[in-house]
Amino acid sequence: MNLLNRMLVTILLLLGLSTCTTPGAYSPLLSAEPEIGATLSREPRTLRLYFSALPDVSRSSLRLLGPSGEHQLRGLHTMAADDLMIEIMDPVTQGTYTVEWSTAVENDPQLYSGSFNFTYAGN
Repeated sequence: MNLLNRMLVTILLLLGLSTCTTPGAYSPLLSAEPEIGATLSREPRTLRLYFSALPDVSRSSLRLLGPSGEHQLRGLHTMAADDLMIEIMDPVTQGTYTVEWSTAVENDPQLYSGSFNFTYAGN
């Protein structure tokens, strides 16, 4: 009977573990302009990222990497719409771009980060 109890406990543990799922990592990023994964026909002049809560500009950063390397950006700020916005200083040429971001939102002490791509196809 002891062996039967051990087998039953093992089966119950395995069934319990099989129902566990690992949730994806939380990200406060909701959307962006240019859109995540978009193909653009117009050259973007700014980056604007929207979050689930107001980002802390002093603890935030944005980078734009393209076919010719890192682009110069200027004036990171919020428009008080739970967003971060920045001006792209260098001309954007045809190709795929990566936006790298990091921020803390509202009273959350954690620093979140991520990246996304968009493509500028030209006119």
